[in-house]
Amino acid sequence: MQEILRRLLPVIGLTLIAPAVLAADLPERPVRIIVPFAPGGTSDIVARVLAEAASAHLPRGAVVENRAGGGGNIGAAEAARGPADGTTLLQCAFGPCGANPALYANPGYDLLRDFAPVVLTGAVRNVMAVRRDLPARDVPEFIALARSQAGGVSFGSSGVGASNHLGPELLRAVTGIEMVHVPYRGSGPAITDLIAGRIDVFFDNLPSILPHIRAGSVRALAAVSDHRIGELPEVPTFAEQGVQGMAIDSWFGFMAPARTPAPAIAALNAAFNQALADPRVRARLTELAVAPLGGTPEQMGTHVQGEVARWADVVRRQGIRAQ
Repeated sequence: MQEILRRLLPVIGLTLIAPAVLAADLPERPVRIIVPFAPGGTSDIVARVLAEAASAHLPRGAVVENRAGGGGNIGAAEAARGPADGTTLLQCAFGPCGANPALYANPGYDLLRDFAPVVLTGAVRNVMAVRRDLPARDVPEFIALARSQAGGVSFGSSGVGASNHLGPELLRAVTGIEMVHVPYRGSGPAITDLIAGRIDVFFDNLPSILPHIRAGSVRALAAVSDHRIGELPEVPTFAEQGVQGMAIDSWFGFMAPARTPAPAIAALNAAFNQALADPRVRARLTELAVAPLGGTPEQMGTHVQGEVARWADVVRRQGIRAQ
């Protein structure tokens, strides 16, 4: 996340074009934000915070619709087919706008052809959490446990290609342990089963798993990042526990169907930058452990292209495939 913040945080201070003027370039209909995951996960939470905040700067506000399935592909494909007039947005995240183009032979959309970038909205850390009664107190003990079990331990994900899928896949690759993948239709259902003890481990975005760690219903074993997490300073990184190469940060943003007119893209960008500049919104996102970002469509586009290239390389090197 340090690299994302270093490149993009300075743009939050940009002088914004008057949103009221730009809003005239949008139709008199609500902006439909398609979240390609189930309700309750970090992507859903962030989208709803920003939809509410940006509504004051849009002609008819914004609404969030969840279209879960296919690791984010179902919602992304629906967004790609939406009206290209500024009233359809895809809530981008690590999977559908980063890893999925490499994981799936045909995800149902061509990310770089079918979408136009609008704005990068936030970045979060990830943490490895385990069920409360798992007999492993740290990463070395977890690795030993996984090696001792013939069928391997089970890990949940919010869908194939999500950061909480590729995180455990990387751990399998660098340690040689076996783990059984149990995909869900979002973080919320996976957390429910982790708390109930039906799965052993879940690599999740900090905002959605942190309350459960603090409540003691699950345990954190490692920060999936280069540095310790400020909200969990007692939880060491993988590198501190002897496992290198386990750093995956997540991010969020909005993209529109590719043929959306440039004035409409500019209007949407201005509305969400205005929302991200609001101290109350920034405080709320910070409370959720999300670093607020912002910036231009071009910066969002550059970031997405970099993520697609990065994860294509990881997927190819590690031999990861959609199940």
